[in-house]
Amino acid sequence: MTLAVYGPGLVGSFLGAAAGATHCLPRPGSRPPVRRVRLPARAGLVTWRPRGTTLAALDPHAALLIATSIPDTPWGTLPATALAAQNGLGQPRAVVTCFLALDVGPDGAVRHVGPPPRLVLADPGPAWSASIAAWRAAGIAVEVVADPRPAQWEKAILNSTVGPLCLATGLGMGEVWADPELLALTMAGTAEGIAIARAVDIAVDAGLAARAAAFFAQVGDHRPSLLKHGGELPWVLGHVQRAGQRAGLVSPALERIAGLVEARAAHLAER
Repeated sequence: MTLAVYGPGLVGSFLGAAAGATHCLPRPGSRPPVRRVRLPARAGLVTWRPRGTTLAALDPHAALLIATSIPDTPWGTLPATALAAQNGLGQPRAVVTCFLALDVGPDGAVRHVGPPPRLVLADPGPAWSASIAAWRAAGIAVEVVADPRPAQWEKAILNSTVGPLCLATGLGMGEVWADPELLALTMAGTAEGIAIARAVDIAVDAGLAARAAAFFAQVGDHRPSLLKHGGELPWVLGHVQRAGQRAGLVSPALERIAGLVEARAAHLAER
């Protein structure tokens, strides 16, 4: 066993299949999945059939990839060497930042849409060497960096704008991007997120806004994970906003986005 995936949803299945992960730890009451996955550097589909295991039975030398949402993760029971393939900030484990947009295509296969898939992480040690090599061979760019925080913040900023607006409106990313008012709000929120990151000494670079625009313009009808896991919002938009408040910054675009989400939730609660 070289890699086990905790929570084999879309992200876990995509990265698990790409790495040839042999085992998974499904959610309680669930069975190990059988997933068809389309990988960037492979012809045709890969079928991923991991064997189920438990934390107690996990090989202590195996790499463990956490692919559950943050609020659904039992942090206290997971080994300190695990890597979290999650959106958001504040996790008590090292994070591999996943620049992925995953959907299930008409053929039932998990597929990536938008710009080429990319992972950014700090050096996780020798237990992860085989998985990193396999990800790269599958067509996923993997960047091992000295400071992974700028990438993690960049993804959090991306997920603080269009994702919450999808949650507030019920629209897909492409539809949000095609709306001039929502587009302007997205880019204003992105600029505020960049300012907040820099105010808390996160070295995000000047190209983040352009990468955000390119990503949003290419993902089409992608439905972000926030539509399935609204509980992620405090770890994404909420975390960025709280950092801005601590830094004494005013962020009207991010506040507007949060207000739209709250209004949508209140409306649904009244129905």
